[in-house]
Amino acid sequence: MPTILLVEDDPLNQTVVKDLFRYDNLPGELVCVGSAEEALRILPSLEPPVVLMDLMLPGMSGIEATKVIKGDPATKRVQVWAITARNARSDIDEALAAGCDGYFTKPVNPKHLAEQLRVFESEEVLNFVRQTVGQTHEHDPAD
Repeated sequence: MPTILLVEDDPLNQTVVKDLFRYDNLPGELVCVGSAEEALRILPSLEPPVVLMDLMLPGMSGIEATKVIKGDPATKRVQVWAITARNARSDIDEALAAGCDGYFTKPVNPKHLAEQLRVFESEEVLNFVRQTVGQTHEHDPAD
């Protein structure tokens, strides 16, 4: 069961995503933090496959935090999905250039976010199966 990290300073926006996990039966555990600094501090111990990152945060921005995550060999494979009120094309381009793997505008459409998380989980399961089958096949002495 994966842990999803939500980096969001607004309690109301945290509640929207918490309710999504609670009422839409999303798999995994949601961990919420209110700053990029806190997210970077706990990220290595959580090892989440996905970080839902607000871009406008107090202190370090979500853009800067994404650059740190993607620049670290230990966390570069973590998917970072921007969740922000910023919706200009230049904002989207900046987030993608920083390393964001997805972009959702606020107010977040809960059904769309839930669908994307389920698709991501399905892809992760398939990748795990492919890797496991590939490793088994590579080491099969019958070949």
